Amino acid sequence: MYFGVPVWPIEWDAPYDNAIRKIAAMGFKGVELIGWSDKWLREYYTRDTIRDLRNLMADLGVRMTNFNHTPERLSDPDEQVRQATKDTYKRAVEVAYELGAKTFTSVSPYPFSMCEAYEPLHHLPLSEEWTIHADDLDLDFDANYERYIEDMKDFCEWNRQAGLKALIEPHPYRWVHSAASMLRLIEHVGADNLGFNLDPSHLFSAGEFPQRTIYELRGRVWHAHFSDNDTFTNVHWRPGQGKVDWRAVLKALRDTGFDGEISFELEDVPGAGVPGKPCTARMEYELQESVSYITYLGDELGIQFE
Repeated sequence: MYFGVPVWPIEWDAPYDNAIRKIAAMGFKGVELIGWSDKWLREYYTRDTIRDLRNLMADLGVRMTNFNHTPERLSDPDEQVRQATKDTYKRAVEVAYELGAKTFTSVSPYPFSMCEAYEPLHHLPLSEEWTIHADDLDLDFDANYERYIEDMKDFCEWNRQAGLKALIEPHPYRWVHSAASMLRLIEHVGADNLGFNLDPSHLFSAGEFPQRTIYELRGRVWHAHFSDNDTFTNVHWRPGQGKVDWRAVLKALRDTGFDGEISFELEDVPGAGVPGKPCTARMEYELQESVSYITYLGDELGIQFE
């Protein structure tokens, strides 16, 4: 196991050169990059930019580990919107391959791509009742899920052709939010390069125990985002500041043979990070404290980090 950091908690928007330099200067071995949209994938990740980013990471001695892109409108009932979303995903796979990534992570879509309906829920206590008003819509959840399965079969094949593993990151209220929903996806898609990007903060806020999820998905957890939360909302604090049992998480990773990257995704740590904006000077402290805490627990469990 080794430690890394995604670029977006450091610099939300491109260019990412300075974020990569900051990550390397703090001693991390892994870097994750992201393509937020079709425009970013085609206008920022040009052939020249990809070459420069690869050279920069090689010069700094950091690994390009994981590329991230989420096809938000994949479950949209409008077939043209859905096809455009698939085209963007295919371009993202090309970018990931050209950058030298080993894995490609996406978050599954909301049913029917109802982003506007679901997004406000992340700021509400999970125990609070809520309603989505869809009286005028003909919502066939089975058919919507079946289309998602067919699309995932294509996605896994495109990743296979590029030599990539296709990972799904759990997220509250989306098609994949738990161990059971991920196992169901693996069963229906039937691709051996389909795996899981462990995110304990997302699992915890969706009512899951992350350590149990690791055991249930034994052999399919190929990357990890580490952040903590209070179980009430979908926040991303540094490990040890919330309620996740990190000793149990590390023990489960050790027991199941995980040997990949642990990437500290501290998106919205108070005083350090705000989604959509560059981080503050406090982010370095938060990241170093994260490393110290996880290393301490790893020592207790006999885990050696690179």
